[in-house]
Amino acid sequence: MSKHYIFDLGNVLVDFDLNEVLRGVMAAVGVSVLPNEIRLQDLAKVVEVETGRISDEEYLADICAATGLVLTMEQLIGVWQNAFCLNPVGNELFHELREQGHSIHFLSNIAWHNVEAVRRKWPGFFERGTKNFFSYELGLHKPDERIYRVVLERLNAQPAECFFLDDRPENVEAARAVGIDAHVFSAENLPAVRRALAHFKD
Repeated sequence: MSKHYIFDLGNVLVDFDLNEVLRGVMAAVGVSVLPNEIRLQDLAKVVEVETGRISDEEYLADICAATGLVLTMEQLIGVWQNAFCLNPVGNELFHELREQGHSIHFLSNIAWHNVEAVRRKWPGFFERGTKNFFSYELGLHKPDERIYRVVLERLNAQPAECFFLDDRPENVEAARAVGIDAHVFSAENLPAVRRALAHFKD
């Protein structure tokens, strides 16, 4: 039986501080105070850009229209590039599994400009995985159960053959609902994750 290890990206392999993102925007546009209307994390717009319903350019235009700021796509990518940092615990686990020769994949709710920021900061980052499943390409967003079914179909895998780590409980529960062996990832929860991994490998 083939086994697949699937990693979320944010707060599992890559961390970011939203305040650092906002500070980066301020530095990029040369202001000391941001308008209250800034909507880098407006949930509806984030979901739209992360599912490809609007383009990254449309997302950026919405931010600029709402705030009066003049921010280019290159600046937005650069802001995220500076804000991202590696999660040491998640990456150690990733490297362990990779060195053991396992099939590892990425499954992330993410927009193109965030993917590009990661690629620029760590060239070859996504090539470490066997397959990448990004929400903006799939047109689906966790915890929609359909996104997990698409992953299973493209991997030609049964749910029981997949082990999934995500930092959000609702995403884990949705994966479990389709039969995937899914677990909440955090540094504090690492012992439980390792026990689950050992059981999955048996």
